[in-house]
Amino acid sequence: MSPKRRTFYVWLWNRFPFAAVVWMIVLGFGFDSLITYQMKAGAPAITSADWPEGVNLKFDPLRCNLVMFAHPKCPCSDASLEELKILMTQGRGEINPTICFFDPEGVPADWAQTSLVRAAMKVPGLNVVIDEKGVIAERFGALTSGQVLMFDRSGRRVFAGGITGSRGHAGDNRGRALVLALAKGDIREPQQTPVFGCALHDAMDERKEAL
Repeated sequence: MSPKRRTFYVWLWNRFPFAAVVWMIVLGFGFDSLITYQMKAGAPAITSADWPEGVNLKFDPLRCNLVMFAHPKCPCSDASLEELKILMTQGRGEINPTICFFDPEGVPADWAQTSLVRAAMKVPGLNVVIDEKGVIAERFGALTSGQVLMFDRSGRRVFAGGITGSRGHAGDNRGRALVLALAKGDIREPQQTPVFGCALHDAMDERKEAL
């Protein structure tokens, strides 16, 4: 703490002791609420052990097939996209990456054209899909923005979870490390991690506000 800030706290305590205590309590509660929010995981995908039949996504039998599901208006998913870009670089040649942006029925045509979607479209080698009516998310059982599912070359699901350590926080984390290890064949047993993000189906509520 800087000397100026320490002096201010001492002055505040001496001048308004009760107000200072209340202020510190409010700050403490606010900080605790922020940490709780950041570390609160979303609902995990309810998915099968294999690549779904009839899904309208191209399956690559020569690489691991990674699918991320994202809410185009989720502020937490910027970090998920950054982590995905790192995976694509470090796992180059081993991963076929796709990101599906949830686009519910009944919203304006440009509802999903957000800065997050535009940023994803600029990533070389990333397949960007606008998931109209959430059909693909439903087939894979995805419920939370940032949900990643990865399948090996035979179509077996080997990973389900998130690739950030908390909501909206990019950086080294267990999910990213596991995906990379699975893609490179360093581990073979299916892995799972928590996924941090907004509920995909919150988009259905936001639809009313957009109309």
